[in-house]
Amino acid sequence: MSTVSMLKPVSRISLFSTGMALFSMFFGAGNLIFPLVIGQKAGSEFPAALWGLALSAVIFPFLGLMAMMFYGGDIYLFLKRFGKWPGLAILFCLQMSQGPVGAMPRLVTLMHASIKPYLPGVSLALFSALVCAGIYFLTVRKQKVIQLLGSILTPFLLLALGVLIGMAWFQPGQTVLAAEGPLHYFGEGLKMGYQTTDLLAALLFATLVMPHLAEGTEGLQKSVQRQIIQHRMKWASLIAAGLLMLTYVGLCWLSANHGTGLLSQIAPEDLLYVLAVNILGPIGGIVSAIAVFLACLTTAISLGTVFADYLKGFLGYKTALGCTLGITAVMANLGFSGIVKIWGPILEVLYPVLIALCVYNIIRRERATS
Repeated sequence: MSTVSMLKPVSRISLFSTGMALFSMFFGAGNLIFPLVIGQKAGSEFPAALWGLALSAVIFPFLGLMAMMFYGGDIYLFLKRFGKWPGLAILFCLQMSQGPVGAMPRLVTLMHASIKPYLPGVSLALFSALVCAGIYFLTVRKQKVIQLLGSILTPFLLLALGVLIGMAWFQPGQTVLAAEGPLHYFGEGLKMGYQTTDLLAALLFATLVMPHLAEGTEGLQKSVQRQIIQHRMKWASLIAAGLLMLTYVGLCWLSANHGTGLLSQIAPEDLLYVLAVNILGPIGGIVSAIAVFLACLTTAISLGTVFADYLKGFLGYKTALGCTLGITAVMANLGFSGIVKIWGPILEVLYPVLIALCVYNIIRRERATS
């Protein structure tokens, strides 16, 4: 019997849900805004920009997931190529930059900005406390996080984006003639995708997804178990990559065809709102707020779970999760831009190094799987 045939039918449903969850982990606010910016800039050359975006914001994360797959989702083993202590230092930088003193407070402030026009009486302090408390109760049962993301939150996120893009399809648009050639916009797309640093997130998210994919393989021979988990990881990653690419295509097309006139003067973070209102009317603002809120929430849930798991050896998972979200709520109110700027130069150095490490570890995977 092949390892593929060992997968039960219910596991295939779970596999798709896991792929949906992976998509939502990656699809944060930047992944929502950057394709709109690229489409607005590229106009008629947006397909060339999409190729660049696909390379750096789809292929790179997929590369990271595949590299981690060969190391069983063990990021300590993955980073061991650098040596024990350098590997631990790199992991610390990755966790902190994506955790409660980096990406997570920024996501909370963006969530607040998305709902502020509709709930003006809710201050950032109150919102931060409420949303972090909500995230705690959603993630305190770690084993349910993937199901929550893949089966509940992600469908609503995709529905909001699908309504917007679908309605735009039936309305006349005007594609702006590109000012530069396709190679220029390919580079723009490549640069924008690189700025998402999604490969870094892939290394962390794999530590959450791989144990989930191991469910049901207990008692099998180690080699068979590894093959089944890798098979599941490949398909879940392909589903996530496919959803990311389809979403990027839709958003880039949307901005390229409906992003004319006044829109060129709008700040990037307001692009989705303006587009949604132009296409759907007043209800478009609500649709865009839902999309931004869910994009930030799903990523914050994922990062919070990963960081709490990182600390659980010292505090226990529940206590670590409470501390993680407590610090996040405080940092969202204290103004953390200076701290975030510290991580920027560090990650600029680490990111290309980790891309190279992913390639190297994939090539030398036989040592990890032997």
